[in-house]
Amino acid sequence: MRLPIVLIVVIFALAIQTAHTQQSTDEAAIRAALARETEGWDKFDPKEVLSTYTEDAIWQNPFGVRLHGTAEMEKFLIDLLARRGFRAGKSTSPTKILDLRLTSPTTAAVWSDERIEGLVNDYSGNPMQPRHSYYLKALVKKDGVWKISAAMIMDIVHPK
Repeated sequence: MRLPIVLIVVIFALAIQTAHTQQSTDEAAIRAALARETEGWDKFDPKEVLSTYTEDAIWQNPFGVRLHGTAEMEKFLIDLLARRGFRAGKSTSPTKILDLRLTSPTTAAVWSDERIEGLVNDYSGNPMQPRHSYYLKALVKKDGVWKISAAMIMDIVHPK
């Protein structure tokens, strides 16, 4: 009678260990995908940024630009990443993951933030206020690869 109970406990322990290992592997893969996206932004490379998004991704910035799909995103990013005012910005606090939650074996939500200053409004030529941005990204795992399916950027406005 004791042998079946011991066997059940061993199987249960192995299942827990396997799940924990998979979670660690998924978290590392998600962090790598987000690092690759950040690297693309840092290199002003729209193709690298877009390589981390699903074809049907939704992306919204704090200025009201909302894009659907990588084709729309590519047009926007090619223009944005070529702008002098955008390129003038320097990160004062690199992107940092604040919270990473696996919501299922194939979905995750990630909160992150960064600070940037030195941006210039390309239309007016005036310097922009330093930005403290929060990002909320939803990721999906398809065919073993994690990609961003939705991203929203929110800025904290600091009164003068």
